[in-house]
Amino acid sequence: MSNNTFDNLFIFEMANNHQGSLEHGLKIVRTMAEIARCHGIRAAVKLQYRELDTMIHAAYQDRKDVKHIPRFMDARLDDGEFETLARAIHDEGLVLVITPFDEPSVAKAVAHGVDILKVASCSAMDWPLLGEVAASGKPVIISSAGIGLHDIDRVASFFTHREVPFALLHCVGMYPAPAGQLCLNFITKMRSRYRGVPIGYSGHEDPGDLDPVRIAVSKDAMILERHVGIATDAWPLNAYSSTPEQVGQWVEAALRARDIGGQGDEKSVSVAEEDSLRTLMRGVYAARPISKGAVIERDDVYFAMPCTAETMTSGEFGLYRARFVATCDYPVDAPVCEAAPPDEIR
Repeated sequence: MSNNTFDNLFIFEMANNHQGSLEHGLKIVRTMAEIARCHGIRAAVKLQYRELDTMIHAAYQDRKDVKHIPRFMDARLDDGEFETLARAIHDEGLVLVITPFDEPSVAKAVAHGVDILKVASCSAMDWPLLGEVAASGKPVIISSAGIGLHDIDRVASFFTHREVPFALLHCVGMYPAPAGQLCLNFITKMRSRYRGVPIGYSGHEDPGDLDPVRIAVSKDAMILERHVGIATDAWPLNAYSSTPEQVGQWVEAALRARDIGGQGDEKSVSVAEEDSLRTLMRGVYAARPISKGAVIERDDVYFAMPCTAETMTSGEFGLYRARFVATCDYPVDAPVCEAAPPDEIR
């Protein structure tokens, strides 16, 4: 499985923050694209698709006392408006990610040119929907809030056996999620358990708290997701959605953490670092006069700072256990610098 589809992807989750207004949704798309360009990141805007007339029971569609349903109905967009949003996301050079919550929405997402399908945590065990998602042939990202390792294993096995490229996101399904319940160490466990599967983090914590994204990056989360929106007098944002300013700060925190963490798990030693440390090492100096052609023994030298370019280091002298032969005369206290014969280096 190639990780290129998911590599270092920032996902801006619009959800219902378009508020049922195409123009407001387009404003969010343009704003997120500007943030992505400003920071030079690969980013996606994510939409949520529901066939409300069939997904919500007819007897409940006008009810105001059932959680979520009034919000979904009030923020309704038609197919043409969603297609316009999808096209705008692509036109801005962003990746189009869509979360379908029912089977007809999978087909609609594909028709609208979706790049990646997202399975919400509440749908992670919805096997009829998962079957439709897998059959689409699109790469898939699955959130894992509210399910344990056994069920994540089942989902991973399901998509692996169908040879569908997929990624898994650690997620906590509380809105907002308390910092003490984020369990970010679980990202490390997921990376170890699902080797070769890209692992990311979908955060619902307080948008002003940047520590979780920093920690997620330190755990090598490849994909980062946040709910985003633009507040107005009529449409304030919920407690887990980020304003554009907060989105910028979130991206900056993630990029800074990646920069500090380095590339992969390898160590890079620069010339500047080597030069800096050399100034703290001991050099090799003649303790007595040494004649050209003489074998340099341990008692012939002493070790002291500074270690200049004219001396070998005490470590170099001691490491090779070599028979160093003087290539010149060394008076007392002169810096000593000789190369060990190749056959003496071991």
